[in-house]
Amino acid sequence: FALPLYRKPAFPGFYQIVQVSEQEVLDFLNALKKTGQGDYLGGFMTKELPKKVAESEGDQASGAGAAAAGPQSLRRDAGRISSVAEIEEVGTVLQVISLTQYPNIAGGQVVVMPHKRIRRTRVVSAPSPNVALAAVAVEHLEEPEVPADDPEVKSLKTQISDKMKEMLRTSSIYREQFEQVMRFYDLEQPLRLADLIAGMSLAQREDLQGILTENELLPRLRKVLAIAEKDLEFAQLQSKMKNQAEEKVTKEQRRVMLTAQMNQIMKELGIDKDEKQTLLTQFRDAVKDKELPPEAAKVFDAELTKLGTLEPSSSEFNVCRTYLEWLTCLPWGQFTEENKDIQRAEDILNEDHFGLEDVKERILEHIAVSFLKASVQGKIMCLAGPPGVGKTSIGKSIARALDRKFFRFSVGGMHDVAEIRGHRRTYVGAMPGKLIQCLKLTQSSNPVVLIDEIDKLGRDYRGDPSSAFLEILDPEQNSNFRDHYLDVPIDLSRVLFVCTANVIDTIPGPLLDRMEVIRIAGYVFEEKLAIAKQYLIPQTVEQSGIGPDAVELPEASLEKIIADYAREAGVRQLRKLLEKINRKVALQVVRRKEEERQKTVVGVENLGKFIGQAPHLSERLYHAGTPPGVVMGLAWTQLGGASLFIEAIGHGSAQGPVESKVEFVADAANGGQEEPEGKLPDDANSGDTPRGKGQEGSMKITGQLGEVMSESSSVSLTYAKLFMRELKVGNTYLEDTAIHLNIPEGAVPKDGPSAGVTMASALLSLALHAPVLPDLAMTGELTLSGKVLKVGGIKEKVIAARREGISTLLMPRQNEADFTELKEYLRVGITAHFVDHYDDVYRLAFDAASVPA
Repeated sequence: FALPLYRKPAFPGFYQIVQVSEQEVLDFLNALKKTGQGDYLGGFMTKELPKKVAESEGDQASGAGAAAAGPQSLRRDAGRISSVAEIEEVGTVLQVISLTQYPNIAGGQVVVMPHKRIRRTRVVSAPSPNVALAAVAVEHLEEPEVPADDPEVKSLKTQISDKMKEMLRTSSIYREQFEQVMRFYDLEQPLRLADLIAGMSLAQREDLQGILTENELLPRLRKVLAIAEKDLEFAQLQSKMKNQAEEKVTKEQRRVMLTAQMNQIMKELGIDKDEKQTLLTQFRDAVKDKELPPEAAKVFDAELTKLGTLEPSSSEFNVCRTYLEWLTCLPWGQFTEENKDIQRAEDILNEDHFGLEDVKERILEHIAVSFLKASVQGKIMCLAGPPGVGKTSIGKSIARALDRKFFRFSVGGMHDVAEIRGHRRTYVGAMPGKLIQCLKLTQSSNPVVLIDEIDKLGRDYRGDPSSAFLEILDPEQNSNFRDHYLDVPIDLSRVLFVCTANVIDTIPGPLLDRMEVIRIAGYVFEEKLAIAKQYLIPQTVEQSGIGPDAVELPEASLEKIIADYAREAGVRQLRKLLEKINRKVALQVVRRKEEERQKTVVGVENLGKFIGQAPHLSERLYHAGTPPGVVMGLAWTQLGGASLFIEAIGHGSAQGPVESKVEFVADAANGGQEEPEGKLPDDANSGDTPRGKGQEGSMKITGQLGEVMSESSSVSLTYAKLFMRELKVGNTYLEDTAIHLNIPEGAVPKDGPSAGVTMASALLSLALHAPVLPDLAMTGELTLSGKVLKVGGIKEKVIAARREGISTLLMPRQNEADFTELKEYLRVGITAHFVDHYDDVYRLAFDAASVPA
């Protein structure tokens, strides 16, 4: 009879225990045993694992169905099948040693001894409800012969033996099985060794059946070697995981044991302190030498008491501990001793920066006040100016001159108020704001705090940071600043706040009112030349690593770089150009051999090879003199002073074409940089005689003008018409001609009222066909009654005028004080006229001899 084996085939040679869970199968075997027919069976593995066996294993693995199964949780090794076709053809003769019935559950176990391999040839009788097992006819399979001296057989046998020995050393499971069956096996015989390895293997049932079916010696040994290698790899992985788990448990147990011993020793010695007590002592020692305000001291005591009642394993313990760490690390009552040596502070400021007299003088005044009051003072300053003029770097120099600690943080684009005021402790991962972090890092209550890019603060649903700064930057309020995280008063009145901004127009009014604004207009040619010689050239040479003897930059080349390449208000572009020169020199030095290296001279003639062609040749379109209609103005932008050309043409007059250009600079309040170049439209024509009937005077304006500048142009046209009626009664050009006024660089937004007198002068010059005086520029707001009002950015505009070689300036009389306050080197060579009414502008701008009577 054929006994179906579910899990693996039976290999000849050693006892096996087969679990039978179906009672009818066990009863059938007992009946055969009584009749003397059940001593030998045929063991054939099923072709597939029965579905009922797979499902029961899945339920046991997942824990599902355990209650329903009850005690039926035994392994199912053999059982019934519905057809003989479900079992393999090759099996093993099984000698039944014993049959044992389970006492309380159905089924039992069968102890068998597998012998020879057999092959079923035909079916004698199929299984039925009354007959649990099928009867089959079989034939015995002969074992292959083993050659005596075959090297390949010996090699395979040796490899299999080595794998087996390695498995025995690695896995205790294999070692136990080997000890049980080794007495039945002659390991010197390759076939017996192969059956032993296959019988103990945990390989796939299909691979094991393949070994049982294989009747050739070498292929059988190769298959056995393959599954032995897989079993060894699995055993090694299992052993590694077991060792890691045991090592982890051992370390934890060792730590617990040592901790318990340490605590016992401390108790025996009278040192009864645990980790929590040590932490409490550290916090008390941290504030022992600090002067906590009464409210902060009260909060500290309450939190310390709370920490003592909490268990270290609780989450609230870590929250309380972190709060106390922040509270105790602040420099309560600790100040840096400030420098009181005026001369030393002045030397430090001059050493780091050239010019910037306004800033340096203000810092020296601060030191003088602190010296006279014998106390450390705080202040809020705002350095406003174009990029690259040294606003951020002067903050570091201020800290060095005062002997204070320095901290910088940028607020450009900041939206979250919590960045400044901190998060409330109710949030996970809460932490204090930037100012508390500043005090912790500097360990001083009077550092220099540089708040960079304060004009670029953001604002959204998370709050308005500018409103949070109202308290911080107010000397009357910041002595009791409360961070959301700490929630105790912090004294910031001794902190020197230095803010930087490119423009102050975007800073909210209440915040700007709290700051002392110091404007940094930029550098003129002479200042840039001195800065390059004293600072930029030595720094860039050192950073490039070429040494001072590798490159020579004559003064003429440096002047050309400043005049034609780096015309911005600051010196950042100048620094980039010098770095580019040094990089190219460094490349030449590296490429040459050491004996061929020589000093590189960067002259005017070869300057283009190092930094390319000059982007700026001149902003002036006319060098020999201006034609009728051309008037120069001055502008203020975020990047400093600049000049700009405006084009004006008249349509439809009978006198003939006259090309007219109007040059002025409008206040770029919205941040646009105004460039100096423009082109004249092809259809430009104008005249100074009245036009025929059919067209009224009008003016079209292009160039992306803002609302203020558009209104200013309308005022200028209206006043120019009134002025022309009084000047020359018969000239109705402005009233009868269509005028097109264009401001070049149409992609750049422009706005502001300071071009009023410029546009009015351009329209009069166009109507009179008379040019203004050469090398003349003007700025000022014009009213309908002819009054010339005050404008801003005088220093920037004067710097732009010097850059363009202007010798005569016309400015509002209300700006006379602004011009007089400028340094002498900025005013030298420039004749400034201050006007109250446009009559003075006309008298100074036009040559009386060239104006028609």
